[in-house]
Amino acid sequence: MTASQTTNSAAQQINQRRAKTITSIAVDAIEDMIVTGELLAGDRINESTLAESLGISRGPIREACRSLEQAGLLTSKTNRGMYVREVTLDEARELYELRGAIAGLAAELIVRRAGDDEIVSLERLVDQMQVAAEESSTAQYYKLNLQFHDDLVRAARNNALEDTYHKIVNQLHLLRRRGLVQEGNLLISNAEHRRVVTALANRDAAAASAALREHVANGLTRLIASL
Repeated sequence: MTASQTTNSAAQQINQRRAKTITSIAVDAIEDMIVTGELLAGDRINESTLAESLGISRGPIREACRSLEQAGLLTSKTNRGMYVREVTLDEARELYELRGAIAGLAAELIVRRAGDDEIVSLERLVDQMQVAAEESSTAQYYKLNLQFHDDLVRAARNNALEDTYHKIVNQLHLLRRRGLVQEGNLLISNAEHRRVVTALANRDAAAASAALREHVANGLTRLIASL
């Protein structure tokens, strides 16, 4: 390989890495818009508007959309573009079943691996969610709820489990928020969180696993009732 070819190859690699980084930024931005409800199920992805707001070209937006389609968050419609995917009730049931199994395993791993400080941190989040629930602050509760479950899975110290969990939950964000906003559900949901952290604090793997599985199953029940 000549010096010129080597230089060209290096430049191509740098450009590829730069493009990948910009695409990752676009992926994160679109995911965040879905999580916060700025983009709702069935909404069309406007590439031009997104590119302008992020200060990037449309190319990385298209790459990000393809990536999110593979992740199950977006769906393409022929000659119409990309849309936020609408999850059917049957699909939601399947995702909740898988999430319940993962949650049960996560609880068992947390009991064995998490430090006392991590469990205390989870207890504090439950206390904060209780305040939000009593004040009927749905937005604040939802934000803390996401952090609680993210911290739970992280405390299991299993990267494969954490990756799988996030792929599932990313597809349930809109549906889960819908189920939580029903009157009284915030307090009920947080009472379930309390049972989970109590079992974790007692280092009772069986009770923690059962409580977390039940919480996920009840989440599906609340979702169905909201439809």
